[in-house]
Amino acid sequence: MVTETTPTAFLREACRLDGRNINRLARDAGVPYPVLWRFMHGERPTLNTATLDRLAAALDLELVPRRPAA
Repeated sequence: MVTETTPTAFLREACRLDGRNINRLARDAGVPYPVLWRFMHGERPTLNTATLDRLAAALDLELVPRRPAA
C-alpha cells in the first residue's frame, strides 16, 4: 500500500511496490534507464511531465482528486 503524501514520494513508492526492477520499468515506460535510476535514488528530484505520464501509464496509476468537486 502506498502511504506517501507528495506526488513525487507517491510515484517513487509506487515504482518500488510494482515489483519490476528499474531497468524493466524504464523499458516498459519508454523512459531512459539513467533518468529513472537517478529519480529513484534521489539524485534527480523531479521528472518532466512526459516522463511522469509514461511512468504513470506503465504503473497503471490514475490521478484523482482527494475531495469531490464542489
